Amino acid sequence: MSRPNTTLTQQDLRLYQSQRNTDTTDGGGQMTSQPLTGKPNELFPPVSDWAKRNGQVNARLVYCAVLKPMAAALWGAHVIVSEPPQSEFVSFLMFAADHYGQERKSAMARVEAYATPASRSTLILLNTQWKGSRIITCFQGLTDTLPVVGSRFCLQYLDEKKQKTFAYFRVVDVDSEIRTYTDTSGEFQKRWVKLEIQDALELDFEGVAYPNRANTPADVIVLETQVADSGKYYGISGLTAPIHQDDMQIKISKLYEKLVPTSVVEKIHADDFAGGKAIWIETAPRRKVASVHGSVTGSIYLNSSVLPASVELDGWVDDGSGSLKKDGTVLSIDYATGVISGLQNQYVGEIYAIPAAQFSHHVYSGSILIDQTNQGNEFVTQPLSPRPASGSVRVAFLSQKTWYYLNDVGDGKLRDSLGNVRGAVARTGTVTVSLPALPDEDSQLVVSWSPIDFYRTFDGSAVGSAVAPQVADTVFSLPKVPLQNLKPHTIKLTWQQNGEQTANDRNGELTGAASGYVNYAAGVLYPKNIQAADILLEAEQYISAANTQILAVEDGDTMIIRTGKPIQRGSLSLILPLSRRTSTSTQVIENTPSSPKVHALMTN
Repeated sequence: MSRPNTTLTQQDLRLYQSQRNTDTTDGGGQMTSQPLTGKPNELFPPVSDWAKRNGQVNARLVYCAVLKPMAAALWGAHVIVSEPPQSEFVSFLMFAADHYGQERKSAMARVEAYATPASRSTLILLNTQWKGSRIITCFQGLTDTLPVVGSRFCLQYLDEKKQKTFAYFRVVDVDSEIRTYTDTSGEFQKRWVKLEIQDALELDFEGVAYPNRANTPADVIVLETQVADSGKYYGISGLTAPIHQDDMQIKISKLYEKLVPTSVVEKIHADDFAGGKAIWIETAPRRKVASVHGSVTGSIYLNSSVLPASVELDGWVDDGSGSLKKDGTVLSIDYATGVISGLQNQYVGEIYAIPAAQFSHHVYSGSILIDQTNQGNEFVTQPLSPRPASGSVRVAFLSQKTWYYLNDVGDGKLRDSLGNVRGAVARTGTVTVSLPALPDEDSQLVVSWSPIDFYRTFDGSAVGSAVAPQVADTVFSLPKVPLQNLKPHTIKLTWQQNGEQTANDRNGELTGAASGYVNYAAGVLYPKNIQAADILLEAEQYISAANTQILAVEDGDTMIIRTGKPIQRGSLSLILPLSRRTSTSTQVIENTPSSPKVHALMTN
């Protein structure tokens, strides 16, 4: 087949600039008669140091046209990117405009549509964010992860027609500090976060007026985003191996190109726990944690922290991600503090849950190599050893060069970022997953977890089991007012405990139906294992007043104290001030103590 002839040539096809070669919202516009000549920075500005550090998107609209006074057609015309950028930090992509005269604002909306709303972030919008501002203020919990420069979020709000609408923004700078706030329960701390964003806000957004303990969100919610295909882009990639006729494969240096800018951030971590995600340890079997019979507006305080996804409230579903849902209504729950908030005159009955506490622990990990023999969406692991704790399992996999994560929130179910169940963790430690996307070949499926076998109840049982009460040794003192200088072998205790019980003293100890010991000089008894409301104490006292002397001590291997008079049995009490000397010299560290005092009944 012969190629068609045309009176036009390749030199007649030129690239023409648009009206405004700027990165303002009205950049682009209609075609001009000024063609590009190929001079440096004729279309794009030089890459600044700021752009290299923080990232930047430059977008330009150009027109391919033949401006000759003839109606001939130019066959086979096409446009390509013929050379890659010289800098590894710069990417170049080309895409078709939606319409003639398109401006940057609408074009970037198409580019930025690569991000779609995902799960709710840990950021809570604080106060009013004004139209035209490039600053957004939020607060979050102290253990929540700070957003990084380059991350992308969206604000979910209701428009005038009560339809969910999203406003996207990209973070270019982050500032934070821990602040102390006060409510009716006292002081609490939250992390205050200031985000500088790339583009100014186009509307006013109303946040909460004051931070709250339960992290109850405002009507405008800050959502995380995830990547989605939104258009076709054209670029260039170099060959890594020569190609020949009849080859069925082509090997190139990279398959993906950056669509949005990224930044490299160095962050110092000090005194940070090097383990993985926090784990939940069950502290008791499922039980009643609150009983509120009536309508409630505001918050409910449970009597303990609870395991995620374990809360049972009539008609409500605990999604394990901090929300209770019922017929389109959503309540917020802080599992760590046991606070349910957001109730609006709603009836609440009895609430059941599994009490639990959150801990940090070092992490174990294992992996499955993905190759041609097992590449798929379904995987089952061997039982993890040691067994994983509730809420500690995380599965990570690589799909299209992007890492995705499945997390167990504590109920044994693995969920993706949208909250969809993608797998399960059995009590035996076996993990089954159904990946939402096909993992890359020659990548790894990584499973990480923290062990539960290191945790036990007080009686050595498995965590979460009921602890049987144990009878403790009851030690107390008798009587309330000491009877000093008791005579040995004259003490008798009598009480009722499955009949009349008695105990006597012998050489400073109590014998009989109770054990314990006696301090005769102080006049105090310390019986054990007596369970009675009334105890009768019978004893004899020395009637003479105690004699107190300060005596010298004769040094030697044996301390000798001479009172000079006989001492009544059981009446001796010694007060010995002590000092300490160094082991390498005779230098006294403390002053020489005073002579010991002897308190006793002495006879002539």
